[in-house]
Amino acid sequence: VKKNSKTELITWPGGRIITVQMNQNRLAPLRSKKVRQAIAYATNNVGISQKIMKGTATAAGQFSPKGYFGFNENLVPRYDIKKAKALMAEAGYANGFEATMIAPNNRYVNDEKIAEAFASMLAKIGIKVGLKTMPKAQYWDEFDRQPADFQMIGWHSDTEDSGNFYEFLAMCPNKETGYGQYNSGNYCNPSVDVLTMACQSETDFDKRSAMLRQIEQIIYDDAGFVPFHFENHSYVVA
Repeated sequence: VKKNSKTELITWPGGRIITVQMNQNRLAPLRSKKVRQAIAYATNNVGISQKIMKGTATAAGQFSPKGYFGFNENLVPRYDIKKAKALMAEAGYANGFEATMIAPNNRYVNDEKIAEAFASMLAKIGIKVGLKTMPKAQYWDEFDRQPADFQMIGWHSDTEDSGNFYEFLAMCPNKETGYGQYNSGNYCNPSVDVLTMACQSETDFDKRSAMLRQIEQIIYDDAGFVPFHFENHSYVVA
């Protein structure tokens, strides 16, 4: 399409984020904030957007895409392999550790290639990842079962609002209420829960936006998940 002189390709960032969750209930090192931060610093999501997605994705540093009330302009991709190795050493895992990962291979654009790239990136800080990919028809049952330390998921807010990300992906998992239903990393910070619930009844846009941005900051500092990118929307004009 790009090479065709009779057509023009128009793209802009979408709202679906592709991420990896880190299961703190399964693997002890993942309970360390410094280890999770090291993993975030080891992830070259800008490189993934440019080389694997070929410019059809926008690297993410948070759940909220630009334009959402929760978007925090200070939370940017943080690839720094030197910093990642230092954090691993500070956490007592200078020699790394072994982990498992599952990902779909036909659900998201280039999902298998992204998972393979992520595993290779973690190898650079000593984390040896055993990766298993599978068709989406099999994947979601496995995702719910949580058989791996790292699990890939993509998410688009049904309400086009930041709160939807936190309610399903970041709140402490609660089977009775359904909050945190797709938080397979079992990340849990009570402050995130309190703020997310408060946002549901806050009608002052400025106050609510500030609260949502605070949630993003907390999750970013905790390295509650690994953000890859937002899949871009693409349209052709003839």
